[in-house]
Amino acid sequence: MYDPQIRKPAFGFNGLGEIAYLRSYARLDPELGRQERWHETVERVVNGCFSMQKEHFSEHSLVWNQEFKTSQAMRMYDKIFNMKFLPPGRGLWAMGTPIISDKKLYGALNNCAFVSTNVHSVEEFVDCFAFLMDSSLLGIGVGFDTLGKGRFEVFSPTDRVATLQV
Repeated sequence: MYDPQIRKPAFGFNGLGEIAYLRSYARLDPELGRQERWHETVERVVNGCFSMQKEHFSEHSLVWNQEFKTSQAMRMYDKIFNMKFLPPGRGLWAMGTPIISDKKLYGALNNCAFVSTNVHSVEEFVDCFAFLMDSSLLGIGVGFDTLGKGRFEVFSPTDRVATLQV
């Protein structure tokens, strides 16, 4: 939509904004053999948002007006390119990538999460830690409480030594 040679993005902060963008959000594009540029990141994010929305419409038998959605996408592209609004950093990083479209790891779009240990069964207690681990592996910061303290006994690996019979 924009010729990057004509319109330069207004990163600001005497170049620091662009350095942060290149470090954190510009992805390596294997087809181009280089890191994407701002206009390509914006296009990836907008296309990813509208692809996800179109899939939702299709799954729920909702009417998709292509002309209207195209005008919305163009408006969104303009606003993001000109930094009138920006998606969360995780959205800039993951939206429009196989992480979302193919692997369906939507958690990668989240910045943070919370899990409570105030549960009533061992299975739920284990689920708390599985959620924490999965989320952490996606780069999500996870907060937790200690309300489950003392409800279950957790053993360290050295407390229970298993013997292997050969």
